[in-house]
Amino acid sequence: MYNERPLREYLNDLAARKPAPGGGSAAALSASIGTALMSMVANYTAGNPKYKESEARMAEILKRAEKCRRDLQALVDRDVLAYEKLSAGIKNVSKDSPEFDDLYKEASKPPFEICMITSHALGLCKDLAAYGNKNLITDTAIAAILIEGAFFSAKFNVYINLKYIKDIDYVGEIHRILAPLEKSMPELKEEILEMCEDVIK
Repeated sequence: MYNERPLREYLNDLAARKPAPGGGSAAALSASIGTALMSMVANYTAGNPKYKESEARMAEILKRAEKCRRDLQALVDRDVLAYEKLSAGIKNVSKDSPEFDDLYKEASKPPFEICMITSHALGLCKDLAAYGNKNLITDTAIAAILIEGAFFSAKFNVYINLKYIKDIDYVGEIHRILAPLEKSMPELKEEILEMCEDVIK
């Protein structure tokens, strides 16, 4: 799908009067850009004699950031497919049927995964701010901003799907997982930005 097409085509479709791609897919793209920036910082740190003590740490961050990026890139398309399936499916099932719940649960999965991946990535970003190449400190800051923004963007798409799900245990479990992240993610982002600002002052 879009991962095999020019970025221009994706953005044109995002801007068009089309049901998909939409906000969830855009959140995945934003987060993948953020993790790509993280990889760039790690790549510029690894192999630099000035940061020799950070070599092993940067190798691990790079490995994890690239895993996050691959997963997020896949979610750009997975969110589109999930919404298309939901849009087609709800026309053919009763609102009181288990299938109706299942469609919305499936639609909530891609944005929920974005939330989980971005919460992990932001923790890695803090290590980059502390130990990464200071010449790329603004890239680290931008990565943190994009990743935290993607988390909240995806969270809204999770919650709009939960609104229609009657399985209260499922809804409660998702809220239980995301609620603490809604508090910790902004705090962590601000901590990272303060670390970055200390470098550029």
